[in-house]
Amino acid sequence: MIDGKHLATWVSRDTKERFSAAARLQGLSDSGLLKRLVTLMLQSANAGESPGLVDEKRAVRDARLTIRLRAEDQLLLHERATARGMPPATYVSVLTRAHLRKLTPLPKGELLALKSAVSELGSVGRNLNQLMRAVHQGGRVTGPSREDLMAILKVCEALRDHSKGLLRTNLKSWEQGYAEPHD
Repeated sequence: MIDGKHLATWVSRDTKERFSAAARLQGLSDSGLLKRLVTLMLQSANAGESPGLVDEKRAVRDARLTIRLRAEDQLLLHERATARGMPPATYVSVLTRAHLRKLTPLPKGELLALKSAVSELGSVGRNLNQLMRAVHQGGRVTGPSREDLMAILKVCEALRDHSKGLLRTNLKSWEQGYAEPHD
């Protein structure tokens, strides 16, 4: 830590042992847990915006959260994260943020595929507009035949349906869960 200051206190042996156990359960060192507690206390005390708190707020924003998962849930987590091309921790973070903020995240690969599809549809649309403008102005159009235009239309419809399916699948995959049956 740059320009860090040391904070210490004396406690009973029992308190120290219990504190160390609590830190281990959180996946932290004793000093890491103490730092987290001090930061949380200052936030709850509404200590204001002093320059020293900016770094501590960043530390809270980047704070780690340790969770326990059942073995079968961990396997599902790894499968879903891998399917989305994400590390499991990033997947959980994105999923949690999406749930808390009621968002439906679109992973980078899927977003790039949709952007590409939209770009292609834009190109097709511009070409068709040029053809229609020429037809309406009475110009002679030498271009695609009726069959070619029908093929273009089918491609556009297929691209539209594929994009809709991708969005539908994305939404469903973020909402779907594996609930255990109730006894």
